[in-house]
Amino acid sequence: MVQNVVLVFLRRRLSQRPNVEELEGRNILKLDELRDRKILIRFSDYVEVAKAQDYDRRADKPWTRLSAADKAAIRKELNEFKSTEMEVHASSKHLTRFHRP
Repeated sequence: MVQNVVLVFLRRRLSQRPNVEELEGRNILKLDELRDRKILIRFSDYVEVAKAQDYDRRADKPWTRLSAADKAAIRKELNEFKSTEMEVHASSKHLTRFHRP
């Protein structure tokens, strides 16, 4: 039952997908440029659906376990790197963002 609902949804979404002319008209797809760069794009009317194993997709977030002192040390090190080692064009130096201590 769920798989049928998914298939109906996907078919509906595919039918709403813009065609090549519409993409070119909105300057999203520039076929001449793609041909010059020898990039081949193939559009398919079919979508394959397969069952996937269910697993926990949450990522570990180690930065949430850092102490305030650890965070301050990281900011200090980053600021020192930006001010002494990082190469920045002279006309862009004013755009370099330093972190609060």
